[in-house]
Amino acid sequence: MTHDETPTCLCKVGRNVEQYDLDDLNTELRDRRVEAGASLRDLADYVNQRVLAAALTAADVDVTDALYGAVSDEDALTTLYEALASDDTPPERTARVQTRLAQRGVDMEAVEADWVTHPTVRTHLRECLDIETQRTATITADDARDTIEWARTQCANIVDQTVTRLRNANVLETGPLDVTVTIQLTCTDCGTTYRPHQLLSRRECACTAADQSDGPTD
Repeated sequence: MTHDETPTCLCKVGRNVEQYDLDDLNTELRDRRVEAGASLRDLADYVNQRVLAAALTAADVDVTDALYGAVSDEDALTTLYEALASDDTPPERTARVQTRLAQRGVDMEAVEADWVTHPTVRTHLRECLDIETQRTATITADDARDTIEWARTQCANIVDQTVTRLRNANVLETGPLDVTVTIQLTCTDCGTTYRPHQLLSRRECACTAADQSDGPTD
């Protein structure tokens, strides 16, 4: 069986292939992941853009006409998708684009319900396309701990030396100062904050673990 003959699966990505006639989607996902090394998040955005494009075509909507402001045909779909999906887009702009699409017969509530997340794409690649989703590690957790601790110590030393120079120059008048540098890592998806050693011990964020537990029917 060739890659193009990959049978339809029952996961969310597979259902989108059937519903939106995205016959080449699995081949594109395979090429982008295996050949180009695309991230799971990039692949999720690609799937969602294909779903959006198919919905626009079905409603006979010109993608450039759905946007406020001039944009080239090449970038129109990406710009439209970002206007609808990006957290950086002002809510009023998203609302305007949604209204514009609704007026042209596009059911954006249904389209957005068919959009996928990167854990869903991971499951599809692994369980439906038999594509390994684990990257080969080029650094170990111990290496990371050592590097982060070195960087933290260096930062603390630089701050301590700078403050000492300020005191010697009579710019600051204080007693002896202890300099403490704390490093925190915050997941931008769920807002959970970890110390480096906590995250390195867990090896995954709580939100990622929760998404993975949803399974292929997400």
